[in-house]
Amino acid sequence: MIAVLSYNQDHLIKLSGTFNTRDLGGYTTRSGKVIKRKRLIRSDDLFKLTPKDIEILSTVYHLNTIIDFRNSSERQKRPDKIIPGAKYYVLAPNDDTAVIASSNLNDDRQKIDHLIKLNQEKRLKIDKNGLKNGMINFVRDEHSQKLYRKMLDLCIARNDAVVLEHCRGGKDRTGYGTALILLALGVDQETVVHDYLMTAHYNKERNERRMNEYRKYTYDHTILNYLASAMATREDVIRAGLDEMKKLAGTPLNYIEQILGFDGGKVAYMRQMYLE
Repeated sequence: MIAVLSYNQDHLIKLSGTFNTRDLGGYTTRSGKVIKRKRLIRSDDLFKLTPKDIEILSTVYHLNTIIDFRNSSERQKRPDKIIPGAKYYVLAPNDDTAVIASSNLNDDRQKIDHLIKLNQEKRLKIDKNGLKNGMINFVRDEHSQKLYRKMLDLCIARNDAVVLEHCRGGKDRTGYGTALILLALGVDQETVVHDYLMTAHYNKERNERRMNEYRKYTYDHTILNYLASAMATREDVIRAGLDEMKKLAGTPLNYIEQILGFDGGKVAYMRQMYLE
């Protein structure tokens, strides 16, 4: 099934230093309730936040919980700006494809040189299933399960929680985390897919700019296709994650409760906190 997209600008938080910051508030659950606004946010990284952006997140949204899914190298190269009153948590799952997709051209020229070398040696292969396998790994990997269970726990750790979760581009690591939050709150799966695919819209200009930058260093179509594939936002990727949850537990909600261990009582409390 192909999700039909209509980009709702009401979800976009317009900041100068990010391109994919969105409020999950406004989504309707299967029970007819609505997620409260200014409580749950997904984003790309916070490295380029301006003073005005920081003011908005601090005084308008009262942000107090930031979850960073990036690895140590990503965090060192692009440290998040500090937002007064917010506590930072690092929950970094293993995902090589996501890291390649998030790489900064200037900082990761060595990585591109490595891709060129692999291609010259006929050892560079485009794995069209790389993104899908990464999403499935989020679902199945025990380390990943612990991290995303911790993410859900942080959402209910304080009654006044205002949570922002992010990775580099806000696509797969954040996309999966967002899917779990929406599913726990009772949002239907098609809305989850729709929300995931909105990243393709908000990342389009940035991805085109980065591909043009890559072309300054190589015209090799294999390498460029490899990089473009890693940055893509595809429906089959998020659906692969949803399908894997069903394989393991019957339904995504069963997966959250039984496999992640975020039990029915916590789900009910989370819904009490964030739904109206």
